Amino acid sequence: MKYLKTFESLYELPVILELKDMALELTDMGWHIEIFKDQQYPHNQNENVRVIITNTKGNFTMIDELKDFLFRIIGYMKDDGYEFETHSNFGRLYLTDDIVIISSGRARPNYPSFTLINILFKKA
Repeated sequence: MKYLKTFESLYELPVILELKDMALELTDMGWHIEIFKDQQYPHNQNENVRVIITNTKGNFTMIDELKDFLFRIIGYMKDDGYEFETHSNFGRLYLTDDIVIISSGRARPNYPSFTLINILFKKA
């Protein structure tokens, strides 16, 4: 499936296609992951990318597969020269270098219950 090119993919940034490929495993598990070029600041010529994560079943917690995906895409984007801001329904999420996610406390597999995670990658 990852080798099929759609008409839409001809006009997407290569980094977006790579992130969508990384998201396939979670998508197959029932996650809804939107990855697109951010148009919030049209005057900004940077290649900002937004990732929005929700679950088709409603609220979700920080399971290992999701945590692995978050740190994989963040590492990939940092290596490509991007900075990031991460937010959830609880406000700002802080992702530390030692693979800890902090919101209103340390995110664990059963706490807190998110409705969405929103990541904005900005080209540095």
